[in-house]
Amino acid sequence: MNNKIWAFLIHLGTNCWMPKGAVADFPRPEEGFLFRDEMFTDKQTWRKVVDFLPSRGINTLLIDVADGVCYDRHPEISIPGAWTKAELRAELDRLRSMGITPIPKCNFSSGHNAWLKEYAYMIGTSKHYEVCKDVIEELIELFDTPPFFHLGLEEEEYEAIKGYPIAIIRAPWKKTEDAKFLFDVCRAHGVRPWIWAGDRDVMCFGGDEAFRKNVGTDVLLSNYFYHQLRCNDDAVNRYPFAEYCVKFAEWGYEQVPTGSTWTWHANNKDVMRFCKNYVDDKSIAGYMTAPWLMTVEKKYYALLADADNFAHARRDIYGDF
Repeated sequence: MNNKIWAFLIHLGTNCWMPKGAVADFPRPEEGFLFRDEMFTDKQTWRKVVDFLPSRGINTLLIDVADGVCYDRHPEISIPGAWTKAELRAELDRLRSMGITPIPKCNFSSGHNAWLKEYAYMIGTSKHYEVCKDVIEELIELFDTPPFFHLGLEEEEYEAIKGYPIAIIRAPWKKTEDAKFLFDVCRAHGVRPWIWAGDRDVMCFGGDEAFRKNVGTDVLLSNYFYHQLRCNDDAVNRYPFAEYCVKFAEWGYEQVPTGSTWTWHANNKDVMRFCKNYVDDKSIAGYMTAPWLMTVEKKYYALLADADNFAHARRDIYGDF
């Protein structure tokens, strides 16, 4: 099990959910998900959290970069107070010295791209393609050609973004066209694309057949589920998450199923138990926990608790922590 990905999601940039002027009806807006015109991540909290992770067996840090770094090619994207590239590069080196592989994440879903500022409203245009390519390439260089680049691409549906001032939802063929472009930018630099891939996200690509046809098996998938999952022989019929974990394995994809303590304290254990019992292990590249908490002082202990919960789930299900 030591060769598996044991990942923790952390936020550097934070404008990935609510664009400026959005209706503040997010279930927990106090967590910091509303648009901010200044850097929200606290450096001291960041350092204390990531320093704790190796003790919990975490070997991969998925960093939601977004507008949290000062870009050279598009400085207009960066939020005031964003980390300089030198600051982030030094932190990436420090993470590697601790045995943690840092992976960049920028969400290019039309529902999670407020960090792109005005370019978020140019989806599908040549300018949007240019900016996305520039950001990906700059981060690949900054992260010293990481093994993966997480592109997000989830929850691109009306119910998820109906409170936005402008709600952009691509037709499946257009989302597929744009996603293929992003995949190819990563591949051109020897980096594997990584995306969120819940059942609804498969539908946004046009359904099972279209997804299999257009999303190559080199793309790493993170199916995500944050609620209680009763692990039994009927789970595949009761939970779309379980259904698609099995399908992805049958279709030849590698996946990093993702849980959280966000809504159910035993979720990570539920996710691992189901996958260990019902999904071909060759398909399971690893697991990730996504606390969905901002990297700020008041969430410090909650972030530690999520990492600790993940470690104990691993111990209970796989027995190797």
